[in-house]
Amino acid sequence: MNNKLLVASIAVLVLCANALAENADRSKETVVQAITGEFDHGAGVYVITKDVTISQGTLKITSNKGTVTRRPNGSYQSSLMGGPVCFRQRTEKGDWAQGIADRAEHDNATGIVELIGNAKLFVGDNEERANYIVYNTQTSKAEARESKDRKTEGRGVTFVLPPGEPDAPAAPIAATAATDAASSDAAATPPAKAVKPPIVKTPNPPKRNEPAFSRCA
Repeated sequence: MNNKLLVASIAVLVLCANALAENADRSKETVVQAITGEFDHGAGVYVITKDVTISQGTLKITSNKGTVTRRPNGSYQSSLMGGPVCFRQRTEKGDWAQGIADRAEHDNATGIVELIGNAKLFVGDNEERANYIVYNTQTSKAEARESKDRKTEGRGVTFVLPPGEPDAPAAPIAATAATDAASSDAAATPPAKAVKPPIVKTPNPPKRNEPAFSRCA
């Protein structure tokens, strides 16, 4: 019996997986959309073309074509190319990770996204550029280098860091007996614990100058 099905219209796959992803997105279903797709349900392989979108909660990856392979445990590996590929997902800090590249690999079991070829990644206001960038959506850690196999040097990597906030100058304190006594009392009093500011999760990713980022806005 042939398990393959060729769909010549909009292809929509819903993969309900228990695999790990960015914390807020773990319980969400994965939806794969494209104009056309060839599905082999027995092998768990889905070949999709034209206006490809993979989404799971705030995670969104877009491309012109790709292949999604579903594992027996329900997790999946996707290989995407063309367009270029655009990726974005909100982090646990409330800001956004956004990346573009010639092609990309995404494993929702590990949360790893590989951006390959002319790769650029923003995490909040920090920017990385390299030929190859691997980003862990679960830890918000990234590594940039010229190639996946580390065998070539090429153009190297570039990190663009935002300027820090300047420290405010300390106000002068007059040396008086009253202030000395107040200082002694303050020293005897344990400092209050710093209150962490609430996390503000913006609903949409920021706009970038590169038009390719608009594909997964």
